[in-house]
Amino acid sequence: MPLNDPGKLTPSDSVDLVAYVLQAGKFPSGRTDLAVDEAALKNIVLPGAKAQPNPAAAAKMPAFPPAGNLTQVMRGILFPSSNIIFNVQTYDPATTVKPNPTGADPTASFSWVNWGAGIYKGWEIIDYAAVAIAESAPLMLTPGRRCENGRPVPVENADWIKFSQELAEAGRAAYRASQTRNQEVVSDVTNQLADACLHCHEVYRDKPGGTVEDPSSKALRCVPLKK
Repeated sequence: MPLNDPGKLTPSDSVDLVAYVLQAGKFPSGRTDLAVDEAALKNIVLPGAKAQPNPAAAAKMPAFPPAGNLTQVMRGILFPSSNIIFNVQTYDPATTVKPNPTGADPTASFSWVNWGAGIYKGWEIIDYAAVAIAESAPLMLTPGRRCENGRPVPVENADWIKFSQELAEAGRAAYRASQTRNQEVVSDVTNQLADACLHCHEVYRDKPGGTVEDPSSKALRCVPLKK
């Protein structure tokens, strides 16, 4: 805060502010001072009130069966959102985007890199892309979803669940990094995002026997790699 001029607090200032808010909220004190480094902060858990299950309410919850296959989810949400974040390696979101020149080719492909550039500010776009990844990663675990080749997505496989969780965490990490409004910080976190994608692709996607345009075999996707 403020939204139009963020990044004014140092890490130490931020920790002091959080400590004050917790104290004002009558949260019980710990045995040590609140740490400044991110690694230590990740180990802190704030216990909340346990919600009691309500069978009647659960029965009224609407069901949301998958509307598309896994490839469509990837290409519609995860792929473009990831590309927006990867693009920070080259372009600083704080830089003003120049409008397209007059007479630009109207048949040119839509650019995911420039998506929203005329509506939202650069860093906002990175925020939204990171949230999209974190929120949509669980869609990989939707029961009944199928791969492009018709095979069922292995939503019950332990490694598939792990890969989905890794992707969601990469999205959350990207969002935290984006909040710093620092290009280098976000560039660093793209490694975590790339690794999360790679771990799943190595097992379930990248199989030999495809075409020149798409070297991986579509027929073998969603089938775990045999070692």
